[in-house]
Amino acid sequence: MIKLVVADLWTHARVWAGVLLVCIATGGIGAVSVGLIETGNHYGGSIQYDLAGASTILILFSTAAALIVLSSATGLAVALQQWTYAVWQLAGLAPELVTAVVLAQLAVTGAVGAVTGWAVVKVFSAPIFGWLWRPLNFAEDISVHLSGTGLAGIAAAQCLVVLAGGFGGARRAGRVSPLEALRTAETAMIPFGWVRGLVLLVLAGAAAAFSVSLMQAEFETIAGSALLLIPLFAAVLAAAGTVVFQPVLKGWTSLVPRRWSASWYLACNSAGYRLGQSTASITPLMMATALSGGIFTTAATLSAAVGEKRELSVGVVILMIGGPLLLAGVGAMATVFMSGYAREREFALIRAAGSTAALVVLAAIWEALIYTVTAAVLGTAAILAGAVVLALALGLDAPVLSLASVAVVGGCGFVLLLAATLVPTFLCLRAEVPSQLAAE
Repeated sequence: MIKLVVADLWTHARVWAGVLLVCIATGGIGAVSVGLIETGNHYGGSIQYDLAGASTILILFSTAAALIVLSSATGLAVALQQWTYAVWQLAGLAPELVTAVVLAQLAVTGAVGAVTGWAVVKVFSAPIFGWLWRPLNFAEDISVHLSGTGLAGIAAAQCLVVLAGGFGGARRAGRVSPLEALRTAETAMIPFGWVRGLVLLVLAGAAAAFSVSLMQAEFETIAGSALLLIPLFAAVLAAAGTVVFQPVLKGWTSLVPRRWSASWYLACNSAGYRLGQSTASITPLMMATALSGGIFTTAATLSAAVGEKRELSVGVVILMIGGPLLLAGVGAMATVFMSGYAREREFALIRAAGSTAALVVLAAIWEALIYTVTAAVLGTAAILAGAVVLALALGLDAPVLSLASVAVVGGCGFVLLLAATLVPTFLCLRAEVPSQLAAE
C-alpha cells in the first residue's frame, strides 16, 4: 500500500503538486498564526492581548478559507483520477483500500505542506513579522518566537483540515464504478452528494439565524460580529457549488453572443462542459472577493450608522484577511494548473481540426476571464446580501456598498489564472498533436 501511495503521487505529480501548493500556503499561514500566539505568550501584557486578537481573526478566516479551498482542490484531484481508481479496482484493489490510499496521500501531502510552509516562514520570519508588527504600533521592539512545538501543532491541524476537506473526495474514489469510469468521457465532475447538501442546509440555516439575531441586537453587538456575516453568505454559495455556479456562469456569458468570436465560443463551451473543474477554480476567487469586499462594506455600513467616516488602514486589512486572500489566490491558480492536462488534449483536438495557435491562446484567455468574472459576480452577490441585512439591522435607508476592493482582487485573480492557463498552453503549442492525443 505504501508503494502504491508513493507511486501514484509520483505518476500524477501534476495533480498532487497543485494540492501540495495549497497545503504549503495553508502551512505558512498556520505558521504565522502560531508565531503570533507564541510571541504574545513570550512577552505577555498588552502585546499578548493585541497578538491574540490578531491571531484569532487570522485563524478563524484562514480555517474557513482552508476548508473551502482544500475541499475544492482535493475534490478536483479525485475527480481527475477517476480512470486510475477504476483501473485499481479492476486490478483487484478493494474499494475500501482505494479510499484508504487516497486518505494516506492527503495526509502525506498535508504534512509535507505544513512542514514546508513552516520552514519558509521560519527562514523569512524577520521580514514577514517585522511587516506585520507595523499596523499594531507596539511601543517596544519585539522579535518573533516560532518553536518546533508549534510545527507539530501546525502539521497535526493541517492534516485534520486536509482530511476533513478531502474526505468526501476519498469516499467517492472508492465508489467509482470501474466500467462507468472507463467508458465515460473525461469531464471530471464533482458530484453534489447528500453530505454536501447537508452542509449547505446547515450553513444556510446558520446564515439565516445569524441575520435574524443581528436585526434584534444592539449596535455594540452588531459592530462586534458583523464581520462574520458576509463570509458566511459566501460559504453558503461555496457549499451550493454547481447548483449556483452553473446558472450564473451560463447566464452572464449568454449576454455576449457566441457568434461574436470563435475563441469566445470555445471558451464558454469548455468552461461549461468541465463544470467540476470550473467550480474548483471559481470557488477560491469568490471567497477572496467576498472577504475583501465584505470587510470594507461592513466598515462603510457601520460608519454610515454612526455618521462618522472611519478609514481602514491597509496594514490592518492585510493582517486580518491577507492569509485567506493568499490561500484563495494560490488555490485558484493551483486548480487551473491541476486540470491543465484535460485542457491540453482539448487544444490538441482544436489544432487537429485546423485552428491556429492564436485561436487557442485567445480561448485560454477568455476562459480565465470567465472564471474571474463569475467569481466576482458570486462574491458581489454575497456582499450585497450582507449589506442588505446590515442596513436592515442598523435602520439605514439603503445598503452601503464598498466594492473597490472587488476590482483589485478580481484583477489580481485574473493575472494568477492567466499565468496558470497560458504557461501550459504555450507548452502545449510546442508539442506535437499526435503525441498529445495518444492514449496514456
